[in-house]
Amino acid sequence: MFPLNSKDFPQSASDFERAMEASLRQYARKDGQIVTVSSRVFPYLDGIAINLDRAQVDERIPAPVRLRGETKEACEAALVTVSARDVLIQGVPVSLRLEARDVVFHKGEDDKGDALLIVKRAREGHITISTAQIDLENMIAQTARSQAGKKGVSVESVRLALRARGARSLAADVHVQARKFLLRAKIDICGQLDIDNDFVAKISQLKCKGDGTLSSLACGVLEPHLQQLEGRNFPLMSLPLGEIQLRDVRIAVADTIEVTAHFGSAES
Repeated sequence: MFPLNSKDFPQSASDFERAMEASLRQYARKDGQIVTVSSRVFPYLDGIAINLDRAQVDERIPAPVRLRGETKEACEAALVTVSARDVLIQGVPVSLRLEARDVVFHKGEDDKGDALLIVKRAREGHITISTAQIDLENMIAQTARSQAGKKGVSVESVRLALRARGARSLAADVHVQARKFLLRAKIDICGQLDIDNDFVAKISQLKCKGDGTLSSLACGVLEPHLQQLEGRNFPLMSLPLGEIQLRDVRIAVADTIEVTAHFGSAES
Protein backbone atom coordinates (compact mmCIF):
# COMPACT_ATOMS: atom_id res chain seq x y z
CA MET A 1 0.00 0.00 0.00
CA PHE A 2 1.50 3.31 -1.12
CA PRO A 3 0.27 6.57 0.51
CA LEU A 4 0.28 9.17 -2.28
CA ASN A 5 -0.15 12.23 0.00
CA SER A 6 -2.64 13.78 -2.39
CA LYS A 7 -6.41 13.97 -2.60
CA ASP A 8 -6.34 13.06 -6.28
CA PHE A 9 -5.20 9.85 -7.92
CA PRO A 10 -2.71 10.23 -10.82
CA GLN A 11 -4.35 10.66 -14.22
CA SER A 12 -1.31 10.01 -16.43
CA ALA A 13 1.78 7.82 -16.50
CA SER A 14 4.06 10.74 -15.65
CA ASP A 15 1.85 11.72 -12.69
CA PHE A 16 1.83 8.08 -11.57
CA GLU A 17 5.64 7.97 -11.74
CA ARG A 18 6.02 11.17 -9.70
CA ALA A 19 3.51 10.00 -7.09
CA MET A 20 5.25 6.66 -6.54
CA GLU A 21 8.64 8.37 -6.44
CA ALA A 22 7.45 10.76 -3.73
CA SER A 23 5.83 7.92 -1.78
CA LEU A 24 8.98 5.78 -1.73
CA ARG A 25 11.21 8.74 -0.84
CA GLN A 26 9.37 9.01 2.46
CA TYR A 27 11.24 5.85 3.53
CA ALA A 28 14.29 5.64 1.24
CA ARG A 29 17.09 8.01 0.31
CA LYS A 30 19.33 7.63 -2.72
CA ASP A 31 20.83 9.61 -5.56
CA GLY A 32 19.07 9.46 -8.89
CA GLN A 33 15.60 8.41 -9.87
CA ILE A 34 13.90 5.56 -8.03
CA VAL A 35 10.78 4.91 -10.15
CA THR A 36 10.55 4.64 -13.92
CA VAL A 37 7.16 4.07 -15.58
CA SER A 38 6.63 3.22 -19.25
CA SER A 39 3.18 3.45 -20.76
CA ARG A 40 1.62 4.03 -24.17
CA VAL A 41 -1.98 4.36 -22.99
CA PHE A 42 -2.70 5.15 -19.34
CA PRO A 43 -4.02 3.44 -17.18
CA TYR A 44 -2.38 0.45 -18.90
CA LEU A 45 1.29 0.46 -17.98
CA ASP A 46 3.92 -1.48 -19.90
CA GLY A 47 6.29 -1.51 -16.97
CA ILE A 48 7.15 -0.12 -13.54
CA ALA A 49 10.83 -0.33 -12.57
CA ILE A 50 11.82 0.52 -8.99
CA ASN A 51 15.55 0.93 -8.31
CA LEU A 52 16.54 1.07 -4.64
CA ASP A 53 20.11 -0.15 -5.10
CA ARG A 54 22.33 1.02 -2.22
CA ALA A 55 19.54 3.18 -0.84
CA GLN A 56 19.44 4.24 2.79
CA VAL A 57 16.17 2.88 4.14
CA ASP A 58 14.37 4.22 7.19
CA GLU A 59 14.33 1.23 9.56
CA ARG A 60 11.45 2.56 11.63
CA ILE A 61 8.23 0.71 10.92
CA PRO A 62 5.76 3.26 9.52
CA ALA A 63 2.43 3.61 11.27
CA PRO A 64 -0.20 1.46 9.51
CA VAL A 65 -2.42 3.35 7.09
CA ARG A 66 -6.13 2.76 7.60
CA LEU A 67 -8.18 2.25 4.47
CA ARG A 68 -11.50 4.09 4.41
CA GLY A 69 -14.33 2.65 2.35
CA GLU A 70 -14.12 0.45 -0.72
CA THR A 71 -11.36 0.35 -3.30
CA LYS A 72 -11.71 0.64 -7.07
CA GLU A 73 -9.54 -0.64 -9.87
CA ALA A 74 -7.09 2.08 -10.89
CA CYS A 75 -4.53 0.74 -13.35
CA GLU A 76 -2.54 -2.33 -14.29
CA ALA A 77 1.04 -3.04 -15.24
CA ALA A 78 2.33 -5.80 -17.50
CA LEU A 79 5.60 -5.99 -15.56
CA VAL A 80 6.77 -4.67 -12.18
CA THR A 81 10.42 -5.04 -11.17
CA VAL A 82 12.19 -4.03 -7.98
CA SER A 83 15.96 -4.04 -7.48
CA ALA A 84 17.31 -3.27 -4.02
CA ARG A 85 20.94 -4.32 -3.80
CA ASP A 86 23.07 -3.70 -0.71
CA VAL A 87 20.39 -1.95 1.32
CA LEU A 88 21.34 -1.69 5.00
CA ILE A 89 18.82 -3.30 7.36
CA GLN A 90 19.92 -3.20 11.03
CA GLY A 91 23.44 -2.64 9.73
CA VAL A 92 23.34 -5.74 7.49
CA PRO A 93 23.60 -5.35 3.69
CA VAL A 94 20.53 -7.06 2.25
CA SER A 95 19.64 -7.49 -1.42
CA LEU A 96 16.15 -7.91 -2.85
CA ARG A 97 14.93 -8.72 -6.34
CA LEU A 98 11.27 -8.83 -7.33
CA GLU A 99 9.48 -9.45 -10.59
CA ALA A 100 5.70 -9.58 -10.99
CA ARG A 101 3.56 -9.85 -14.11
CA ASP A 102 0.07 -8.58 -14.87
CA VAL A 103 -0.23 -6.58 -11.67
CA VAL A 104 -3.56 -4.90 -10.91
CA PHE A 105 -3.59 -1.80 -8.68
CA HIS A 106 -6.59 -0.43 -6.83
CA LYS A 107 -7.10 3.06 -5.50
CA GLY A 108 -8.58 3.97 -2.16
CA GLU A 109 -8.54 6.64 0.54
CA ASP A 110 -7.10 6.83 4.04
CA ASP A 111 -8.80 8.44 7.04
CA LYS A 112 -7.67 11.88 5.89
CA GLY A 113 -9.06 11.42 2.40
CA ASP A 114 -5.62 11.11 0.81
CA ALA A 115 -5.20 8.72 -2.11
CA LEU A 116 -3.78 5.24 -1.58
CA LEU A 117 -2.32 2.91 -4.21
CA ILE A 118 -2.97 -0.75 -3.36
CA VAL A 119 -1.47 -3.83 -4.99
CA LYS A 120 -4.52 -6.06 -5.49
CA ARG A 121 -3.58 -8.91 -7.80
CA ALA A 122 -0.66 -10.35 -9.75
CA ARG A 123 -0.79 -13.24 -12.19
CA GLU A 124 2.62 -14.52 -11.13
CA GLY A 125 5.88 -13.35 -9.68
CA HIS A 126 8.82 -14.09 -7.45
CA ILE A 127 10.89 -12.30 -4.84
CA THR A 128 14.41 -13.18 -3.69
CA ILE A 129 16.02 -11.83 -0.52
CA SER A 130 19.67 -12.54 0.18
CA THR A 131 22.48 -11.59 2.53
CA ALA A 132 25.99 -12.83 3.22
CA GLN A 133 26.64 -15.08 6.20
CA ILE A 134 29.67 -12.98 7.17
CA ASP A 135 27.50 -9.85 7.37
CA LEU A 136 25.01 -11.62 9.65
CA GLU A 137 27.93 -12.85 11.75
CA ASN A 138 29.30 -9.32 12.10
CA MET A 139 25.89 -8.01 13.17
CA ILE A 140 25.53 -10.75 15.81
CA ALA A 141 29.06 -10.05 17.08
CA GLN A 142 28.41 -6.33 17.34
CA THR A 143 25.16 -6.90 19.25
CA ALA A 144 26.76 -9.49 21.54
CA ARG A 145 29.68 -7.20 22.40
CA SER A 146 27.34 -4.30 23.12
CA GLN A 147 25.10 -6.33 25.44
CA ALA A 148 27.87 -8.34 27.11
CA GLY A 149 29.90 -5.21 27.76
CA LYS A 150 27.15 -3.97 30.07
CA LYS A 151 27.84 -7.02 32.27
CA GLY A 152 31.60 -6.61 32.20
CA VAL A 153 32.01 -9.50 29.75
CA SER A 154 34.34 -9.21 26.78
CA VAL A 155 33.27 -11.10 23.65
CA GLU A 156 36.44 -12.20 21.86
CA SER A 157 34.95 -13.92 18.81
CA VAL A 158 31.65 -14.94 17.24
CA ARG A 159 31.24 -17.53 14.50
CA LEU A 160 28.00 -18.18 12.64
CA ALA A 161 27.33 -21.31 10.61
CA LEU A 162 24.11 -21.61 8.59
CA ARG A 163 23.27 -24.71 6.60
CA ALA A 164 20.28 -25.83 4.59
CA ARG A 165 18.62 -29.03 5.80
CA GLY A 166 16.23 -29.11 2.86
CA ALA A 167 14.46 -26.74 0.50
CA ARG A 168 12.50 -25.20 3.40
CA SER A 169 14.68 -25.93 6.41
CA LEU A 170 17.59 -24.02 7.89
CA ALA A 171 19.89 -24.86 10.80
CA ALA A 172 21.99 -22.27 12.61
CA ASP A 173 24.95 -22.58 14.99
CA VAL A 174 26.54 -19.65 16.80
CA HIS A 175 29.87 -20.16 18.59
CA VAL A 176 30.93 -17.46 21.03
CA GLN A 177 34.19 -17.07 22.95
CA ALA A 178 34.16 -14.61 25.83
CA ARG A 179 35.95 -13.78 29.05
CA LYS A 180 35.40 -11.94 32.30
CA PHE A 181 38.56 -11.16 34.23
CA LEU A 182 40.41 -14.52 34.30
CA LEU A 183 37.37 -16.64 33.42
CA ARG A 184 36.92 -17.77 29.83
CA ALA A 185 33.83 -19.22 28.22
CA LYS A 186 32.94 -21.08 25.05
CA ILE A 187 29.21 -20.92 24.33
CA ASP A 188 27.38 -22.79 21.58
CA ILE A 189 23.84 -21.76 20.57
CA CYS A 190 21.93 -23.73 17.95
CA GLY A 191 18.45 -23.79 16.46
CA GLN A 192 16.39 -24.65 13.42
CA LEU A 193 13.82 -22.93 11.18
CA ASP A 194 11.35 -24.97 9.14
CA ILE A 195 8.61 -23.88 6.73
CA ASP A 196 5.80 -26.40 6.31
CA ASN A 197 3.43 -27.02 3.39
CA ASP A 198 1.00 -24.43 4.76
CA PHE A 199 3.80 -21.83 4.67
CA VAL A 200 4.07 -21.61 8.44
CA ALA A 201 7.63 -20.95 9.66
CA LYS A 202 8.53 -22.56 12.99
CA ILE A 203 11.55 -22.09 15.24
CA SER A 204 12.67 -25.18 17.14
CA GLN A 205 15.52 -27.08 18.80
CA LEU A 206 16.96 -23.97 20.44
CA LYS A 207 19.77 -24.92 22.79
CA CYS A 208 22.60 -23.22 24.65
CA LYS A 209 25.51 -25.20 26.04
CA GLY A 210 28.99 -24.51 27.31
CA ASP A 211 31.62 -25.65 29.78
CA GLY A 212 32.69 -23.80 32.87
CA THR A 213 31.20 -21.35 35.34
CA LEU A 214 30.98 -18.37 33.01
CA SER A 215 29.45 -20.48 30.22
CA SER A 216 26.80 -21.81 32.60
CA LEU A 217 25.96 -18.31 33.78
CA ALA A 218 25.66 -17.04 30.18
CA CYS A 219 23.39 -19.92 29.15
CA GLY A 220 21.33 -19.33 32.27
CA VAL A 221 20.73 -15.74 31.16
CA LEU A 222 19.93 -16.76 27.56
CA GLU A 223 17.74 -19.76 28.34
CA PRO A 224 14.53 -17.82 29.16
CA HIS A 225 14.81 -15.89 25.88
CA LEU A 226 15.35 -19.11 23.92
CA GLN A 227 12.36 -20.71 25.63
CA GLN A 228 10.17 -17.80 24.52
CA LEU A 229 11.19 -18.41 20.90
CA GLU A 230 11.03 -22.22 21.03
CA GLY A 231 8.12 -23.51 18.99
CA ARG A 232 6.98 -20.08 17.83
CA ASN A 233 5.07 -20.06 14.54
CA PHE A 234 5.05 -17.35 11.90
CA PRO A 235 2.26 -17.91 9.32
CA LEU A 236 3.65 -16.43 6.11
CA MET A 237 0.21 -16.61 4.47
CA SER A 238 -1.09 -14.07 7.01
CA LEU A 239 0.99 -11.29 5.44
CA PRO A 240 -1.16 -8.47 3.98
CA LEU A 241 -0.90 -9.49 0.33
CA GLY A 242 -4.45 -8.75 -0.84
CA GLU A 243 -5.55 -11.46 -3.26
CA ILE A 244 -1.95 -12.55 -3.83
CA GLN A 245 -0.97 -15.91 -2.35
CA LEU A 246 2.33 -17.66 -1.77
CA ARG A 247 2.89 -20.65 -4.03
CA ASP A 248 6.33 -21.81 -2.99
CA VAL A 249 9.27 -20.86 -0.76
CA ARG A 250 12.85 -22.08 -1.13
CA ILE A 251 15.95 -21.56 1.00
CA ALA A 252 19.50 -21.85 -0.38
CA VAL A 253 22.65 -21.52 1.71
CA ALA A 254 26.26 -21.06 0.67
CA ASP A 255 28.40 -18.03 1.54
CA THR A 256 25.13 -16.20 1.03
CA ILE A 257 21.73 -17.17 2.41
CA GLU A 258 18.99 -16.73 -0.18
CA VAL A 259 15.22 -17.05 0.29
CA THR A 260 13.02 -17.13 -2.82
CA ALA A 261 9.23 -16.99 -2.75
CA HIS A 262 6.92 -17.51 -5.73
CA PHE A 263 3.47 -15.91 -5.62
CA GLY A 264 0.35 -15.22 -7.65
CA SER A 265 -3.34 -14.48 -7.34
CA ALA A 266 -5.66 -17.38 -6.63
CA GLU A 267 -7.60 -16.83 -9.84
CA SER A 268 -4.46 -16.97 -12.00
